[in-house]
Amino acid sequence: MARRPLRVRDYSVSQKPALRPDDASGEHGAVTLPLEFDRVFRVHAPYVGALVLKLIGRPGYVDDVVQDVFIQAHRGLAKLRDPALIRPWLRRIAVRRARRWLRTRWVTRWFRERDVDAVPDLIDASASPEDRAQVARIYRRLESLPRNERLVWVLRLVEGETLESIAEMLGCSMSTVQRRLRAAQTTMGALR
Repeated sequence: MARRPLRVRDYSVSQKPALRPDDASGEHGAVTLPLEFDRVFRVHAPYVGALVLKLIGRPGYVDDVVQDVFIQAHRGLAKLRDPALIRPWLRRIAVRRARRWLRTRWVTRWFRERDVDAVPDLIDASASPEDRAQVARIYRRLESLPRNERLVWVLRLVEGETLESIAEMLGCSMSTVQRRLRAAQTTMGALR
């Protein structure tokens, strides 16, 4: 049976319409310096929101994590010298902020809090009932994974990141990423 990609709902954080990358760029498609925070936010907030949603799986907390990402980005935006590196830089910040959020989840796990609206908000409305059930099962299983294994699994299998880029984002070695991915796949493999 061939694996179909699961349809997770797109997530837009900003109330303003997102700018398309060609709208955000200067002449000949190049982003110019100095970078304007409002423009960076409008272009990249939907991407950061979607990534955070996939990493933490809790729609009710996405705005808080995205806000933390852009607060940190605002502080460091003037230091960024290559506009082409904005997206990878924001992705690295988002992964680290999601890791911090997942670290604090142990309190709510202790009390077995369940976000009742999490599954409907994660799933694309046009998804089939089978796909909706599969996404719900995946995110229930992800709740049981340790945070670092969860991050590696989502970044590799949902976002399609390379092992090298995951190692860089998480600040660990490639062998650690491979070990975490194998452990996560063992846990997640029971879904099939």
